[in-house]
Amino acid sequence: MKSPWSIGSLETKCPVNLRRENTYSLKRPLQAWRIVLSAALLFIGFICHADLALASADTRQDSNDERRKYTVGALAFADPDTVYRRWAPSLARVSAQTGIELVLVPLRPDELVERVSKDALDFIIGNALITVALKKDYGVSHLLTLVPTIHANPEQAVGTAIIAKNTIEINNLEDLKQLELISSDPNAFGGFQIFAGELINQGISPFKDLEHLDFVGFPQDKLLDHILRDSADVAILPSCVLESAIASGRLEEGQLHVLLSQVHPGFNCQTSGSLYPGYAFSKLGNTEHQIARQIVRALLDITEQDPEAKLGRYRYWSVPVEDSQVFNLLMRLERWPFVTNWQRLVEKAIPWALVITIILLLGYFHHLRVKRLVIKRTQALSDEMTQHENTQKALFEQQKQFYRAQRILLTGEMASGIAHEVNQPLAGIRYLAQGSIYRLGDSQSELKQALTKMLQQVDRAQNTVKRFRQFCQQPSVYQACDLKELIEDTLNLMQPDFNRINLKPRLFLWPLTVNVDASLMQQVFVNLLRNALDAMETSPVPQLAIGVSNDSTNAIITFSDAGTGLSEAALKRLFFPFETSKANGLGLGMVVCKRIVEEHGGKIQAFNNQAFPETEIIMRDLGEHFPRFNTGLTIILTLPLKETR
Repeated sequence: MKSPWSIGSLETKCPVNLRRENTYSLKRPLQAWRIVLSAALLFIGFICHADLALASADTRQDSNDERRKYTVGALAFADPDTVYRRWAPSLARVSAQTGIELVLVPLRPDELVERVSKDALDFIIGNALITVALKKDYGVSHLLTLVPTIHANPEQAVGTAIIAKNTIEINNLEDLKQLELISSDPNAFGGFQIFAGELINQGISPFKDLEHLDFVGFPQDKLLDHILRDSADVAILPSCVLESAIASGRLEEGQLHVLLSQVHPGFNCQTSGSLYPGYAFSKLGNTEHQIARQIVRALLDITEQDPEAKLGRYRYWSVPVEDSQVFNLLMRLERWPFVTNWQRLVEKAIPWALVITIILLLGYFHHLRVKRLVIKRTQALSDEMTQHENTQKALFEQQKQFYRAQRILLTGEMASGIAHEVNQPLAGIRYLAQGSIYRLGDSQSELKQALTKMLQQVDRAQNTVKRFRQFCQQPSVYQACDLKELIEDTLNLMQPDFNRINLKPRLFLWPLTVNVDASLMQQVFVNLLRNALDAMETSPVPQLAIGVSNDSTNAIITFSDAGTGLSEAALKRLFFPFETSKANGLGLGMVVCKRIVEEHGGKIQAFNNQAFPETEIIMRDLGEHFPRFNTGLTIILTLPLKETR
């Protein structure tokens, strides 16, 4: 809401008395009271009466001063300062001539309607449409009509202009359906309302048929910049805006033109439709008619030669003109008085609605009280049933855990036997591959290389089976290993899984040697990567980052994904056996990973990526280029650098 400017603060050539002091009439009664009071000190009651009379007189004087301050709302389609400079001199002259203090407030259309609805205005300087539209609900009375400088006929002072570049031409309003149109505001009289009336005359609905219509706000002259920048094809503006921009040097002649231009005798600007009355000076229904009479007389005294008229860009103020055209426009636009003002009806109905709502609430509270008494009597039975159900659920969960543990034990027994049997065919494959290598000649190097890789995979499979059987009985075999190479080998091994979800991990690796069991550590990496892939199974943009860094004593390996992450409860129990969020999982993968890492003298930690401050200190050595995801999980492994086994 714009800050009001007091007309009394405006600098004019003649000083303006904003408030006329009139205390002489009170001096004689006041002195008489003082004489009576000094002579009747024994009559306390009389003294009190005199004090009350004095206070009442002061209150009447203050109230009289307050009533002589009136607010004038000026409709603003341009910068508020520009609107103020236009109307302030005229109102300052009125204040100087009548002694009535006027406060000028430039307002947008919606702000002006809001002020009127709250009885915060006494007078309005606005267009004919808003004056007529506010007449029924708020008692707005049309007092004077402005005669503009460039148009001698006040009944034909405002029109609409459809402005575009010279490269755009149309034959009728139907052609506008394919163009991009802009206007300042749906309530702008010359800018949009008149244009909408012209469309309705042609059977075109402004909001349904013009699919590319947009409202960009005030001031209105900025719409010309949109056309020049090709942000839109056509601008809907009041008539004379284009001519004013050319006259002020803001535009060059011929840059823009008015589409469907019409000629009206005595009207010096191009227009694209009918003309309507211009600005009007109106009063609100709660404003005293004596005050309005004085202000009207002062405005009628302003002539075309006065500086106030020149600054206000008008000739003079005239009596109200015939406004039947405005009523016809309101009828076409389906606005008051031709449709019901539902907003006003709703405002009047709110007090009754509140009373009915309170009655209904009281009835509802009574219903809740009766319902609570019924619930209270059955609460004991409900608690007992709930307790019984919880007991059954706990028993059922214990049974599930028992059966799961039993399946794990059976699986271990079966795995031991299967491992023993798998070693036999693996050994056979190894002997056959070695025999084939011995029989190959020097010219068959490619086949020999492929068989050699086959032997490496057989050895790896045999080592995996051996570790699977002897994991708990025999110590691991440690050797110097490059973490970068180990991670890259693991990624190559899982490349088909990455291709399945179209994922390319972001790597931040550098050579770093540690003493580890390469086979066991690769199992840890595989398990962590599979968990990350499962968490990103439904992610539209899966992302995975792997980094290697170190401090003075430890190597730090970081796996960070953008998956679904874990709840706080699941995160706390991540390394507990038989805890899993997968439908067919056993809940042993992270337990095995933790056991392997701790066997190497290291540590494994997991953080949700939302807990960024917790991971920032640990991940700082990876540099600012290492991504920090908003979702998912980050697993951090630390392995000792200097320890040897």
